[in-house]
Amino acid sequence: MKIILSLLLLALSIAQLDASRSATSDQAPIVECPGRSVPQLRAEASESEISLLFYYVSWASEARQARLVYNGLAHYYQEYGFFGAIDCWHLQCNCSRTLMPAPGVAGAGGYPDKWPTLIVRYGQKQLLQYQGSWSFEDLARFMNNLLQPLDRAHSSQDLAAIRKHSDAVVLGLLDSPDDKAYNLYLAAGLRWLELDPERNIRFTVYFGNSARKMLKSSEAKLPQFVVIDSRNGVHTFNGTSGVWKTIDILRWVRSTLKNMSLFSNGYGTPMTIAMKARHVPVLAMGVRMNQYHHASVMGEEMAYAQKKQSEGCEDYWKKFDKQSEDISSSLNQVPKELFGDGEQTRTCYPAWSKNKTTLKNYYRINRYLNHLWRQYSHQNHPSYRNVPHLLRLHSRNLCLAHSQHGTPAIKIGIAKMVTKYGQLIWQHSTERAAHNRSLGVVIFDSVKYRDYLHQLGIQQTHQQVQVFILDAAEESLYVMPQQHTFSYVALKDFIRQFYARTLPRTHKNALAMMESGFSRKYNRQMLLQAIQRPNVTNVVFMHRPDCALSAVLSQAFLQVSALLGSPEVHFVRFDSQANDLPWELAMPTTPSLIVFPQAKSAESVVFPTDVRIDVQNVFAFVIAQLEPEQQVRSVLTSCRRRMRNVRSCLDFARNLVLQHVNQYLKFWDIYERERDDILSHLREFNNLHMSIESSIRL
Repeated sequence: MKIILSLLLLALSIAQLDASRSATSDQAPIVECPGRSVPQLRAEASESEISLLFYYVSWASEARQARLVYNGLAHYYQEYGFFGAIDCWHLQCNCSRTLMPAPGVAGAGGYPDKWPTLIVRYGQKQLLQYQGSWSFEDLARFMNNLLQPLDRAHSSQDLAAIRKHSDAVVLGLLDSPDDKAYNLYLAAGLRWLELDPERNIRFTVYFGNSARKMLKSSEAKLPQFVVIDSRNGVHTFNGTSGVWKTIDILRWVRSTLKNMSLFSNGYGTPMTIAMKARHVPVLAMGVRMNQYHHASVMGEEMAYAQKKQSEGCEDYWKKFDKQSEDISSSLNQVPKELFGDGEQTRTCYPAWSKNKTTLKNYYRINRYLNHLWRQYSHQNHPSYRNVPHLLRLHSRNLCLAHSQHGTPAIKIGIAKMVTKYGQLIWQHSTERAAHNRSLGVVIFDSVKYRDYLHQLGIQQTHQQVQVFILDAAEESLYVMPQQHTFSYVALKDFIRQFYARTLPRTHKNALAMMESGFSRKYNRQMLLQAIQRPNVTNVVFMHRPDCALSAVLSQAFLQVSALLGSPEVHFVRFDSQANDLPWELAMPTTPSLIVFPQAKSAESVVFPTDVRIDVQNVFAFVIAQLEPEQQVRSVLTSCRRRMRNVRSCLDFARNLVLQHVNQYLKFWDIYERERDDILSHLREFNNLHMSIESSIRL
């Protein structure tokens, strides 16, 4: 009964709003502040079953772009609820008490923590925040999920169809919609949209006998809640016997699926790829999902494309209107007499002549509710799918949320199919089978995350699909060769070659650079070769062009390289953005200064982060990492290149020689077997001392 009441309330609001549909202009029906005060606006919103309040600031470009998207959503979904917009930058609009207070914190909430912020109120108690991206398709998809947060299933075939296009399924096995457990489960499905606005995790409900058939027991106790993850694992909620709340279901689902994201078959972001790559090799498929996303100069073309798509979706509504006027024997149609325009019609049916639109909408919504109630209450019937005039309005909403390259559900289905390919190939691979592992699959937007592809060193082309395998355990990246058209045959061959270990690795390796002054610019290959040379100390400055702090260390690095650069001490500049390195050489912070000592490259030393970056500290750091003879020779070289304070520099070099001589004389007394090597070092220091004395006399 509660479902019927909610659907009737929805029908009433649709009928009331749609009665004035023909009289409204193309402007979005949004109540705004400034114009009305925030308390007035929130009071009007509380009267609707579903209300959306859009908080933004007029000076933010992202907020203005999102406002255009919100206007389009309000235009097409005005029948379903209240739409409001609040400019928090305006003095008339006070945006306090927007967010719910944190648990255990006194107060009435706070200001939005980002712009824009969309707050949705469902009923009188449910309050959630939209966390998805601000594109029209994503927002329309969220709105559809808000209108139908649960999937109704009747059989295992229905469940299989739902699982085919979802990462996991949460099952609510209930006696009837009148149970209190249903309200709690519905609230959990709504609150889950805050974490998963695209519903990659689907909340599904079974009632009565259907629920007991799923449990394979006619005596099974209801309600029960079950999670089926992407690896066919079944997890049961254990809190049904005691007192539990909506938050208990949400916590259970989150804890159950906490690690499932590593094995889920969905499309996502580079963060998803990185999380999965820590455990398994990842097959990533970059798809050009929105050809208009990356070009702000193409705003007119983007608006035109969205307009054409919306007009095409609006045809569903127009067909629905036209079909409502057709005469048939259905009990849910408008009576034939009401279509007449004669004197009898005007006399016998005065209400029809005054409220034609409202009355016509009544019969139209009655048919719509009849379909929805069949979905929630009765078993699927073979003739159910053959009804000629079902859900035109619902079809329009799905059309609005369907992008040119498919919905998340379709992409999850593709990822599952590719995962199945990988599993079969893995099971039948014979080469090094013990070392092979199953592949995780991620589909992402190659246009939106084109910087990520550039960071990996993958050359972007105009192909629709870009495929690569990231194997973190082997520190390898394999890129699928580009074909004129993408094919699954080529993809399967690519996976086979990966398991056969015949794919060539791809590395970021910038073009070789010429030497500039006393420093050298190396790419990946040149640096790895230089580190292996036993007779040279390499001082490597790792930087990024987009890092402002790199410029500070770069100035000190250049001055020190001009003083100390020599055939036995090389100063190298390395662009860590254009080149990659093995994990043992990769630095977590940028910029970094590393010294690879002569004949001891494995004992490299990094410039401390807590030391001030200046020429004196960098000079002292480099000198401290050199061998004793190298220290003296490098200091003597710097003295000869100085224009000022040459005498003080030579005095420092002489004192440095005396310190090392005293140290080796101590070694002479302690290490008798090493006296030949010690004597050779003392002779070298003697020559250096004579060179310093001659320089002082000059």
